[in-house]
Amino acid sequence: MIVRRFLIVLGVLAGAAVLVSSCREASPVGVDARTPTVMAGRGTHDGDDGGDPAEPPDDEDEASDSLVACRPLPYDSVTQTIGPEGGVIEVGRNWLVVPGGALSAPVTITAVAPSDTVAMVRFQPAGLHFQKSTLLVLAYDNCRIPRTVTPRIALVTDAFQVIDFLTPVNIPPNDHRFKRAHGKQQVIGELQHFSNYAVAW
Repeated sequence: MIVRRFLIVLGVLAGAAVLVSSCREASPVGVDARTPTVMAGRGTHDGDDGGDPAEPPDDEDEASDSLVACRPLPYDSVTQTIGPEGGVIEVGRNWLVVPGGALSAPVTITAVAPSDTVAMVRFQPAGLHFQKSTLLVLAYDNCRIPRTVTPRIALVTDAFQVIDFLTPVNIPPNDHRFKRAHGKQQVIGELQHFSNYAVAW
């Protein structure tokens, strides 16, 4: 009888030992099972940051909305040669003022004011760099701008995407360079090279 009880107790202890051993061996499997869950969470997080590929990022929406809506004006184009002494180009209601020393040699410049729903000017040759800051004056009296915003000049692509903004310049009304540019609704900026420029806010 005593022997039988001893065998029963021994069997129970052996079963418990097997159970504990099985739990210890399952530990590495548990770690591996959690790893795919963590990676899936990271993948979902990245997907949320990227958003729907069909939708543009928020900064692109803001950039496209910052261009000012205008009433189209007649097309105008001017080609003029400016040398080291500087000069002024008038195209439409817009002005390009090149100071003396900005160019080291004469350059033939073409300025185009397209008839469009944005107030913009295109300059050629594209990428022409100036040795001194050149002033660009854009008129926007044919545009609708809320009184609560301050207009500025934007550097834009051919697709009207805003790349950057020119540094604004405040010129006294009696500045001799702008006696002829007497429009009340104008914005002035410093440009360093040629590209496409438009009125924005």
